[in-house]
Amino acid sequence: MNHRKFGIKLGRNRREREALFKSLVRSMFTHGAIETTSAKAKSVVSIIEKLSNHIITHDIVLAQRELSTYIQDKNLVSDIYSTFKGVFDGQTSNFTKMWKVKIRQGDNSLIVKFAFVKPYSLKVEKKEESKSEVVKPKKVTKKVVSAKGRSASGGKK
Repeated sequence: MNHRKFGIKLGRNRREREALFKSLVRSMFTHGAIETTSAKAKSVVSIIEKLSNHIITHDIVLAQRELSTYIQDKNLVSDIYSTFKGVFDGQTSNFTKMWKVKIRQGDNSLIVKFAFVKPYSLKVEKKEESKSEVVKPKKVTKKVVSAKGRSASGGKK
């Protein structure tokens, strides 16, 4: 019997499931919307709603601690907090929505778009790579030494 068991396993063990949920939460708060299977979206919706509620209702320290359990980057957590607090100020529930997109052909699973109700995306600035000139290595050619060019001591006796 399956009494008092919450959640579904998604074909993974506990640590794999936790890693999947952390990845989905981070993607959701970073991009504002993701496409995933309906089972994964239904599994992670409660986590995202709780974190969203913590951001709005609690003070900055508690909210950032809760977020840092799923997102291990302090700068990203503070950016998420400030952006999310500005967009959803005053709202205490119903932060997310999902709608059907397609049915995946390989395994016939339902793919849904899972997004926040209000348009939200985090502007992540990418570090610019140094634009130094790429130095190409010179071609190394082997010198072919003919048999006549060898010294007398280098050959067979």
